[in-house]
Amino acid sequence: MSSNLIIILILLANILCVNLIAFFIYRKSKNLYLAALIIFVLACILAIVEGIIAVMIIQDGFAFFFGLNVVGYCLMINSIIVFLLAILMSIVKFFKRLN
Repeated sequence: MSSNLIIILILLANILCVNLIAFFIYRKSKNLYLAALIIFVLACILAIVEGIIAVMIIQDGFAFFFGLNVVGYCLMINSIIVFLLAILMSIVKFFKRLN
């Protein structure tokens, strides 16, 4: 397998793990804002880690930005989507209490 494919598979596995961690935290705390925050924090941490892994596999200095771009970008978008869903759920709950 090529090194780029290995890196992409590792990155996708990390995205899946982060979402599962956030899901379990949401199930335990029933707080969607906390789940979005966990995804955001893990996105920052994993972006750096995956950049370092990409440098070790590809052995090129610019590979850091490849790992940083893939996992960081996807998880940041994921975090924003979960945060917007949390806001939407809060608005729906607020209007349900008014009626």
